[in-house]
Amino acid sequence: MTGLALALLGPLALATPPMQRVYAIFRPDTHAVFAGQASLWVVLALALACLVLGERLPLAAVGLVRPHPRSIWTGLAIGAAVYAALFALVAALLKLGLFDADKASEIIGNWPLWLRVFVLITAGVVEEALYRGFAIERLTALTGSRGLAAVLSLAAFTAAHVPFWGLAALATPIVGGGFFTLVYLWRRDLVACMVAHIAVDFVGLVLAPALGVH
Repeated sequence: MTGLALALLGPLALATPPMQRVYAIFRPDTHAVFAGQASLWVVLALALACLVLGERLPLAAVGLVRPHPRSIWTGLAIGAAVYAALFALVAALLKLGLFDADKASEIIGNWPLWLRVFVLITAGVVEEALYRGFAIERLTALTGSRGLAAVLSLAAFTAAHVPFWGLAALATPIVGGGFFTLVYLWRRDLVACMVAHIAVDFVGLVLAPALGVH
């Protein structure tokens, strides 16, 4: 239960106003962002400690296995498909005035490249390990329902994105997270999910700012 609490609620708790005031101690602001992202790795480490030391289970129980080349190619293909779907969705929502990520995009654009790369890796590795691998597997063991586990993990994943992206941009974590969840349920390949997540976020966090696109 402690591990699940960390996986489902830890990232959201790190985005609360009290934690933001803690990060504000660091100067400049880029160091504050780095501290917040580094905290996510601490949450993952603690959750995995609950698994290995508390439940006496191997990391493979939550999908953390040695990468296979097939997983990498699969992840890249899935990432391309997810990005295409998100691009079409966002374009449609923008025409309807139902999507707004300008503020978040402006903040990201002001980050140095090293920080954007760190955020990219953190999002792809930590979020997938917590929400897809850990949460789905341990919730399934707890409830006996893989479907319920998937819904709860996706809801927690979406909620964790509200503080930074806002409600007007939640279509992307809902749809993107939904795709990654389905992929994990289908193939049970956490590495492929990580690669896909990194591939999708690479466009928004690295490529778009480099091209001056918002």
